[in-house]
Amino acid sequence: MRAVFTILVLIFSINAQAQAVRGTVMSGETKLPLYAVIVTNLNSLQSTTTNKQGVFFITANQGDSLSFTLSGYHIILLEAIAGNETIAELWPITYKLPVYTVPNLTPYQRDSIEMATLYNKELNKKPVKPSISFDNGIVVSGLIGSAVQKMSRSYKNSKRFKKNFKNDAEQKFIDTRYTPALVGSLTGLTGDTLALFINTHPMEYKFARLATDLELKAWVRDVFKDYLKARSFQEKSH
Repeated sequence: MRAVFTILVLIFSINAQAQAVRGTVMSGETKLPLYAVIVTNLNSLQSTTTNKQGVFFITANQGDSLSFTLSGYHIILLEAIAGNETIAELWPITYKLPVYTVPNLTPYQRDSIEMATLYNKELNKKPVKPSISFDNGIVVSGLIGSAVQKMSRSYKNSKRFKKNFKNDAEQKFIDTRYTPALVGSLTGLTGDTLALFINTHPMEYKFARLATDLELKAWVRDVFKDYLKARSFQEKSH
C-alpha cells in the first residue's frame, strides 16, 4: 500500500505542475481563425477543440508537445510555453508536389496514413497487465502497476483519445461516400438546408463500408422521402 500511495503522490504532483495554456489557431493562407481544430497534448493525450474565434485552452506542462489537426490541413506540432499565448498557423493540404504524392491514394487515404504515423506511439501504447511466473515458485507481477495505471489521468486520457481517434477516422470515411455533392444531386437540396439534412440524418460506418453505389443512392432517396413526409407533417400541424 505504501508503494501505491507513493506512486499516487507522484502522479498528483506531476499533474499539479500542469497549467492552462491558451492559444489561437488560424489559417496560414487567409489569417482567419479556424474552428473545430483538434488540439492534443501528446504527453498527456488530453485534447480539446478551438472555438469559432480559433481560441483553445488546454492543460500542459512547460515543453509538452501540442499537435493541431483539422481535415484538409497539414498537421503541425508546437511546444507548450508557459505564460505565452500559443499561435498556430495551419496550411491547406495540396497534392501538387511530386515528392509528397503517393500514386493511387485518395485524399482520405493520405490523411489516414499521416494521422496513423503521427499518433503511432499513442495508438499502440499497451496497458500494464498482471502476469504470473512459475520460474521461482508462483510470482505475480503487475498488480500494483495495473491498478495505479487505471486510476491515473493519463490512462483515462489515452483510452478516450483512442476512442475519439477511431470515431474521427470512421466519420472521415463516411464523409468520402455520403457527400454533399451526392446528396444534392439526388435531393435537390442546397446550402444550409443540405448541410442540415446530412447532419440530422447520419450514415452508419458499417453501411458506408459495405454498401454499393446503388445501395448508397437508394438509402439517400429513402431517407429523403422520410424527411419530406416529416416536414410536410410539421407544416400542416402549424
